Amino acid sequence: MLDTTQIQLIESDVESARITLYNLSDELVDHICCAIEDQMRNGKSFDEAYALLKEQTGIKVLQSIQENTLYLTDKKYRLMKTTMKITGNVALALLGMGTVMKIFHWPGAGPALVLGFALLCLFFFPAVVYINHREGKSKGGPIMNFSILVGGVGLMAGILFKVMHWPGASMLLLGGWFFILFIFLPTLLYAKLKDAKSGFEKRVYVLGVVALIIFELATMFKMMHWPGAGPLMILGSLLLVAVFLPLYTNMRFKNVELKTGQFIYLITISMYAVVLTALLAMNVSKDILGCFVRSQDNGTAINHYFEQKERILAASNTVKDSVVMMNAEKIKHVSEETAKVKNEIQNLKLNLVQEIEQVDKQTALAAISESVKISKKDNYDIIDHILFDQNGNGLANSLKGKLDTYRELILKLTTSNKELSESISRILDTSSKKNYNTMVSWEEDNFKHNPLISTLALLTALEKNVSMVESSTIQYINQ
Repeated sequence: MLDTTQIQLIESDVESARITLYNLSDELVDHICCAIEDQMRNGKSFDEAYALLKEQTGIKVLQSIQENTLYLTDKKYRLMKTTMKITGNVALALLGMGTVMKIFHWPGAGPALVLGFALLCLFFFPAVVYINHREGKSKGGPIMNFSILVGGVGLMAGILFKVMHWPGASMLLLGGWFFILFIFLPTLLYAKLKDAKSGFEKRVYVLGVVALIIFELATMFKMMHWPGAGPLMILGSLLLVAVFLPLYTNMRFKNVELKTGQFIYLITISMYAVVLTALLAMNVSKDILGCFVRSQDNGTAINHYFEQKERILAASNTVKDSVVMMNAEKIKHVSEETAKVKNEIQNLKLNLVQEIEQVDKQTALAAISESVKISKKDNYDIIDHILFDQNGNGLANSLKGKLDTYRELILKLTTSNKELSESISRILDTSSKKNYNTMVSWEEDNFKHNPLISTLALLTALEKNVSMVESSTIQYINQ
């Protein structure tokens, strides 16, 4: 027969397996005691018999017994388990397809992503949290379950809103990160510290949670376009990959809690998560968009130069007005038509920045003058929505029509100068282009699926070209 100390040791081990069903816990303890007593009757000591039984059974088997019991006896648990499996697989497939379609700009990407995230937020994630609570796998209690549910759903919804460029994305992301970083992770750490068997294990858990908080803060800073994302990402990645992960896996190996296959899986998933997230904070994207920022700012400066130049020309021509009235009228007409086209371009830029940045007119004008102030430089969905419509009559098409009219006017005035006319035709060319045996319109070639900063740079370059044409035409008329 087993003594009280030995029975208490068995009860403690069953409890560590998170066996929360009271009757099942008692039955498992009785079963283990009987199995040990059988081995002891065959000449083995308690320690030998118990070590052999744990090697054959282990915590995983005990947890599996509880899961099977719950599945057979609890209808709600069974429903949640089925819901988790079905919605998880379907959501993963939809998100995968939606991501690929989004990358290649294929139609249907939006609905696929929305449905995938909806399944995750409304069905899969709540089912996972319920099952985790029902199986008793978390010792943080209601606070941990509530915080991860609210934080996880908020974060996933925020990512969806961010990808779809819907209003409210920032609030959802910040709310989700708040619950995860400042409620869930500290509660998880508290639960892990209570279970820790040594001071070293406690230090490893503290390091892991701190590293994860820093890493997630870096991701938040990057998505919100806040400064400091890069250094935080480097620090968090180093702490996670170079310090915490080796210590954690070594600790699990020593406690015989990690098998080789599990180790490989843990390393692979961890590296994928860290590397893919760290790519967000690399300066590559900054450099790619930076060339458009420089192009936009340089184009703005050139336009200012042309505006000053035309004012000087207009002032010098006042003396000639009485001498050559016909030329003066031509110059006035060219200046007026040029102003209309440039106003069209400037209003289009203003409209794009206001819609995407959700700012007032004055803030948008300041951002256009100093494009480094634009936070959502990579947005292209709203560009497509504003510039194109289903019938091909969007603002891009309207801009093309005005450019065509302006070009024809200038060509009539410069028809006697073949070289100048050809140069103007090239500068203001709006003809369709051949792309892989397919004719692509000027509007789609220049603006379709283009990010905001690139679109602004193109519009500014177009504005600069119009100013150059105006200057060349006026000089030709004055000859």
